[in-house]
Amino acid sequence: MKLLESKILDFVNSGLDYVQEKTHPFVKGSFLLQYIDLFIVFAIALTLIISAFAPSDIIGFISVLVPLLVVLKVLITKGEKIEFEQCNFFLLIYLLICLLSNFTSSMLPQSLYGFMKTLIYFGFYFALCQFLKNNQNYIKYLLFIVAALIEFEGITGIIQNSLGLENISTWQDTSYVNPEDVLSRVYGTLNPYNPNLLAGYLIAGISSLCGLSVLYFNDKKKIYGAASILLFAISVFTLFLTGCRGAYLALIVMILCGIYVSYNIIFRTSNNDKYKKIWKNSVFAGFILSIIFMLVNHGIWQRLMSVFVLRADSSTSFRMNVYNSAIQMFQDNFLFGIGVGNKVFREIYGLYMLSGFDALSCYCVLLEMAVESGIFAAIFFILFLIALLYCSFKMFIKSNDINQKILIAVAAVSIIGVMIHGIFDTIFFRPQVQFIFWTMAAILVSVVRKDNIE
Repeated sequence: MKLLESKILDFVNSGLDYVQEKTHPFVKGSFLLQYIDLFIVFAIALTLIISAFAPSDIIGFISVLVPLLVVLKVLITKGEKIEFEQCNFFLLIYLLICLLSNFTSSMLPQSLYGFMKTLIYFGFYFALCQFLKNNQNYIKYLLFIVAALIEFEGITGIIQNSLGLENISTWQDTSYVNPEDVLSRVYGTLNPYNPNLLAGYLIAGISSLCGLSVLYFNDKKKIYGAASILLFAISVFTLFLTGCRGAYLALIVMILCGIYVSYNIIFRTSNNDKYKKIWKNSVFAGFILSIIFMLVNHGIWQRLMSVFVLRADSSTSFRMNVYNSAIQMFQDNFLFGIGVGNKVFREIYGLYMLSGFDALSCYCVLLEMAVESGIFAAIFFILFLIALLYCSFKMFIKSNDINQKILIAVAAVSIIGVMIHGIFDTIFFRPQVQFIFWTMAAILVSVVRKDNIE
């Protein structure tokens, strides 16, 4: 990935050299400074773990530790440089446009509040990019933490379903569904309790379980690999129990990506005919088992098919009404949007909504970005995703290192899954999903580097 060369960065790094020379003598006498990397990893892990249980405000407060510690490391570590990848250039422009949209908003205080939350997420992401570029050995640990959290939520969802807990969701139209086929949608431990949020969380992190299983098998740790596959299957089943149709569609795309990834690894980097035969049989068996699973579980099949009835389903019809109102909001605020955050959206949306169809957001991530900060914000965020995924795909194809391929695939498939789900829902803006998403993006940036491509 091409690095953004600029005189500004040269000036900043020159200043860093001077500061590092002055502060370095203090490192030896400080426990914190000597083990700064471990404290950073602990802060990252704590942010990811606490997100499964705590309210948003606490999660945000804990996450701020990560950029603060990374900045401290940059100031005290000799030779530490600030580097800026091309994809992050697009992201920085997106952030600047969001900043500008605050001052064109009719609700400046509420918009600034939303922008501050965006800064927390971006600060976390840029800090991880800076930290992981020289500490790629920690990537597997981060994936393990994400995988453990996903499995915890997966098992929790299974338990909730088996106990027959009261369904907290009223967001499914059951008027045309056999009562026996109505899903009791599970919601896990994430705050606020919401089946769609749990589904988005599983989509964001479930690829880590699959990736770890391959890494274990590649290291000849067959028991751990088999256990990871079993846990992956449990999480997928829980994902279906959420009843989130957008997540169902995202999972289908992720599985197709997984088939391509495994094909590339088996047929491009291995000459073992036995593996190729196992791959073909596994894909065929998986396809057959998927059909049987859907036929046996009528409730899940009915829920998936309800995607295609459009206005006949009240939940889908509600979203279509919100889309229509959001598009009108975008048309009236084409350049800079209405301002950042759901507080602004809820107030302005009231002027456009159809009676009785109140909404917290647009239920579409890119439309939400366009409504909040204008057309150019959405464009530059799309450019960020394209640049990141393109360079990742380029590295994936050229690399002969299976471990590297798996790390790229895990992170890229996670990002693709979140964005596909984001077409139909806005759980992306929840901290639980955001922190996994930006962790995966930072992993891609750290693995796909200029010196690895050339």
